[in-house]
Amino acid sequence: MTAEIDEQEYLRALLSRLETVKAFQELTSTPTPAWTVEPGSPLAGDDAKTAPYQVSQLAWQALLVSSDHLYCLRRTLIGDQQGKKITVTMHIYAQATLLRGAYENAARAVWLLAPTSRLTRIQRRLSLHMDDNTHSDRMHELMGQAPARTPDVRKQQLVDLAAAAGIEESSLPKAIKFIGFKQMVRGAGEELADVGADTAEAVWSACSSLAHGDISSMTFLEREIVSSTGTVHQTRLTADHRVLLWMTDHTVRMLDFAIKLHKVRCAAPWQR
Repeated sequence: MTAEIDEQEYLRALLSRLETVKAFQELTSTPTPAWTVEPGSPLAGDDAKTAPYQVSQLAWQALLVSSDHLYCLRRTLIGDQQGKKITVTMHIYAQATLLRGAYENAARAVWLLAPTSRLTRIQRRLSLHMDDNTHSDRMHELMGQAPARTPDVRKQQLVDLAAAAGIEESSLPKAIKFIGFKQMVRGAGEELADVGADTAEAVWSACSSLAHGDISSMTFLEREIVSSTGTVHQTRLTADHRVLLWMTDHTVRMLDFAIKLHKVRCAAPWQR
């Protein structure tokens, strides 16, 4: 009985956290001035130096992707409601996949927007586009197609933008090489004082482990041995409500922080 009450408390807390998602979805999916970059704002200055690869556009896209994944998570969890009773469906792996997409993109927005230095924001924006070009070039190769512009031409454009923005030419193109998603997530975690790099990486890694179906993912699941033959155990796996709440809570907090950062960076000094 205690276990059942405990699980219900966790599920209530989970549903409470996901109530925030409706506000995120409304903000990012309906006509709104929230994405508008005001003249004189930090992002307006960033965009002028990185055009046509605006910092603001990539940040907003990351918020859209994160919000969409969280909204989908909410829809997979919450089923029919009869009176005060709500049907909750927990999946073993799939919902962690949604959380991974939501967390990684919220972290991307934080990592991109958090630095107070314009040059750092520009450097990070261009590094993300450099990484995107690498994946795009590979996709063209796999499909047997040629991109409209060669990889060298696209790379040189980013190097030129970085140099014009003030990044030392002697350090290019290395200075705009993407550091990788793990370090990006850790960097975003450091911006949330009560989270930190290690916890941020742990959340992201837990989501990834479940999404990939790694053997280590069993650490994050409830396990019940049904039968055994020697050292071989037939085990029933179910989602752990505590782990799901932990991952969801941190994802909502990361996205909330990212949206607040975006609002600050979009606002002109006289509007703050």
